Amino acid sequence: MKAASTSWLGPFAGAWLTPLRRRALRDGFWLVAVASLVPYLALFVLPHWVGLDGHAYWQAWQGPGLYTAPPASRDAFLYSPLFAQLVRPLAGLPWAGFLGVWVIVQAAIFVWLLRPLPGRWFVVAYLACLPEVFEANINGLYALMIVLGFRWSASWAFALITKIAPGLGLLWFAVRREWRQLATPLLLTAALSVLSYLVWPSAWQDWLAFLGQNGGAGGDKTAYLIPRLVLAAIVVAAGARTGRTWTVPVAVVLASPVLFLDTLTVLAAVPRLRRAVPAAAAGGGGAGPAGRSGALRTT
Repeated sequence: MKAASTSWLGPFAGAWLTPLRRRALRDGFWLVAVASLVPYLALFVLPHWVGLDGHAYWQAWQGPGLYTAPPASRDAFLYSPLFAQLVRPLAGLPWAGFLGVWVIVQAAIFVWLLRPLPGRWFVVAYLACLPEVFEANINGLYALMIVLGFRWSASWAFALITKIAPGLGLLWFAVRREWRQLATPLLLTAALSVLSYLVWPSAWQDWLAFLGQNGGAGGDKTAYLIPRLVLAAIVVAAGARTGRTWTVPVAVVLASPVLFLDTLTVLAAVPRLRRAVPAAAAGGGGAGPAGRSGALRTT
């Protein structure tokens, strides 16, 4: 196993990368990662960024309207009215209560997602996810959605009612011709959106106007979105053909409209997706009543 894992090094694998050096590199990487992440959390995240994103979800219900703040400003709410309605019960809490619930939920999600990792690597990966936790964004929810989505594809509706583009991961089911798994989140999203519109049509009109006025406001953080979407489609299609479920969180990261370092926390889904599913049939045939993806068992 060791020889195979370092075969890409060619003759250097045995001559230079001895077991002692391999261990030194591994331990050194771990120490550098921890020594970098802890000060980053202490000096930047905790003093300045706690609740940075979550406050926008809460503030949307405290002000005169959902879409009054411009996209690049603090507390700008960018998501659909349906997402706002889903967080409405939690937004009724005081800000400290809202933040506390959001942080606890995301912290627990990352513990579960990363638990398959060996102890020392769990520590590094969890530290890397803590900025996302404290900023109260939704990337941890995306990671959970991806893992659950292989068994319950309705989970993918969450992507479609928030940033939409990460829903490109649904291409997995299309490539594998798992039509029921593909149709379920699409129909669920459509039904919820229609109901939301009937309840609050003015908010939907405001959102569509907001998108029309600010479509290019992402600046350099939305750079190369079209090429990234194409690459994401290629990645997830290749993964679907070969049964590599870990390609889906990679594709979701690539398809995210706005890229920050925190977006990479979607990759926390990977440890739960280590078990491959059967490759798609040569003709792209269906996967039976439950679908091959539905048979995925997470570790």
